[in-house]
This record gives sequence, C-alpha cells and structure tokens, in this order.
Amino acid sequence: MREFANATNILLSDLSPFAGGQRRLTGLPTPVPRLTVWTSTVDNPSTSAVFEPMFYAVLRGTKVLTMGENRFELLAGNCAASSFGLPYTHQLTGAKTDLPYVGVSLHLDVTLLTRVMLDMPKRHDRWTCAVAAGDLNGPVGETFARLVGLVNTPDDISVLAPHYEFELYYRLLQSSMGDTLSQINQRNERFQQLKAAADWLANHYREAVVIPDLAASSGMSVTSFHRHFKDVTGFSPLAFQRQMRLLEARKRLVAGNTNVSHVAYEVGYASPSQFSREYKSMFGSAPVADLQR
Repeated sequence: MREFANATNILLSDLSPFAGGQRRLTGLPTPVPRLTVWTSTVDNPSTSAVFEPMFYAVLRGTKVLTMGENRFELLAGNCAASSFGLPYTHQLTGAKTDLPYVGVSLHLDVTLLTRVMLDMPKRHDRWTCAVAAGDLNGPVGETFARLVGLVNTPDDISVLAPHYEFELYYRLLQSSMGDTLSQINQRNERFQQLKAAADWLANHYREAVVIPDLAASSGMSVTSFHRHFKDVTGFSPLAFQRQMRLLEARKRLVAGNTNVSHVAYEVGYASPSQFSREYKSMFGSAPVADLQR
C-alpha cells in the first residue's frame, strides 16, 4: 500500500502545474510525447468518445468508463489500458475547486510496444476484453512515475523518455493488463478476425451492415460472432457501429458547417427523426443543440 500511495502522490506532485483551474474536463499536453493531463474542478456528466489504444491513470477523483456491457470504476490510483479503439462513455465524480479531478493518459506507441513484446519470452496468445483495469502499484506505478517526472526536466526527455516508456510497456505486459495489451500484436486468429470486424464497422459507419456476411468474413456463425464480438468490445456489432456513427455525427455538428438533417444522411441514417432520437439518447441533448453551440 505504501508503494501504491507513493506512486500516486509523486505523480500528483510532478503534474501539479497542469492540475488546476479548468472548470470542465480539459486535456493539457505535456512536454513528454503523447502524455496528456486531464483535469476538472467540477463533476462532468456522461460523455461519449473513443478510447484509443492508450494507458490511463486516475490520480484524484473517480472516473467511470462504460463500454457497452463493460463498466470500469477507476478510483485514485487505478489505471486502465486499451488494445484498440472502442466507443465508450466516461463520467467524473469527486472533483472540487480546491481538489480538482486529475487523470493522465499516454497514447501507446504501437511500434515500440511490439518491439517490447518481441524481446520478451513468448507467451500463449489469449483473447479477452479489449480494455483492462489495474493499479498503480509496484513496478507499473514506479516506472510510470519516472516517465511522467520528465516533465520537470525537459532536456532529458529526448534521451530518457524512450527508455522509460520501453520499461513501462514491459511492466504493463507483465501485469494483469498484459493479456489485453498483447492483443495489439498477437497472432490469435479469432481475435484478429474480431478486431478486423470492429475496424470495418468503425470505418464504414455509413453503410448498412449484413451481419451474416460480416460473421462469415470472420469465419464464424452468426451466433458465435455476436457472442465473441460482445466479449471483446462490450457491444453487439450493430450497437458498436451506431456508437461510431453518432460520434462522427457529433464531430460534424460541433464543427457547425451544416444542418442536422444533412448530417443524419451523411453518417448513414435514412430518417432524421430516428437520428435525433438516438443522438439525444446517447449524448443527452438534441443534435441541434450541438449545432448551435
């Protein structure tokens, strides 16, 4: 427990210049490549986004991640890792003006992670949920603290950051999150088929999906495909595509360069009214609100 507390306190101390004054959840880049600090002085409502391949740690407050039927409640000192992009919702609690929520994310360098895996003893390929949670205790927390601590010595980043990140990936692969992260480069045929199906749904969010065809392309029966897809992503295939479709719609509406009906058709809806219903159900407000904002 002492190591756990020390890692969290050291990280909070090193990131204190970034961790305050933001009323809404804001991501602040740091000098360390792909390392971002997330902070807020108020609780944030449920918000939808895509959890890209990354490592994320909560240093103060609580963050709840929901990916379909999978739910992760991350308290201070907890962390999570993802092997590929998944739609998800997140909600913050416990943020205060004098004690803001603080989280920190590291987008994974897939090439470096693959190098680490190749240098490690070969492990049996397993396929599991694409997101896993753990704690900042022991070697994971200690190594992450060394990497994050480079924000205070920017002249050392170019030399030391690659080494610390290499060690962090090694420690993560040895941890309870290892099976999930190893999926990035594992050769398990079934997992690769499911990832390919998820990537296709994400990239073809406009298109109508014929589930039997998608299942056949993955080498599975419809029943088996549904079950295994939900095991890995937390979503049914159609719900996964709907999440990606609505996230793309919101991005276009926030850009403010078109109208609601046009966006509905652009992202693949045949009915603007259905689009508005599903959009409000996912984001909590009508699409016209984001367009006006």
